[in-house]
Amino acid sequence: MNYTDIAPKINAKNLNGADAVMASMGNILGTPKGSVPGHPEFGCGMNKYLFEQIDILTAHMIKEEVQYALARWEPRVKVLDINVNEDLDYNRIDIKIAFEILNEAENPERDYIYSVKV
Repeated sequence: MNYTDIAPKINAKNLNGADAVMASMGNILGTPKGSVPGHPEFGCGMNKYLFEQIDILTAHMIKEEVQYALARWEPRVKVLDINVNEDLDYNRIDIKIAFEILNEAENPERDYIYSVKV
């Protein structure tokens, strides 16, 4: 029996290096814990704080959730710093993550900004 792939072909670029790491970080942070069948711990639990008033405590809790999720699910990075800022003009929360890609010789330190609409 011959198998024919009938899925549409997508002309997406192949991600590698820093692009692949940042795409993975986006997937981890954008996936609420418990939303993946058979993998209830995958993702980030920050969604439970997104509709709260962003004060120092809420920002700290979001930061802790992001730190834990990336430490657990993305072993290629070392998180150096996380800043959580509320952008009232655009009704969103910006999370700036300074990180290093482990085992990368050139320019290992990078920033990644993850924005969440609230």
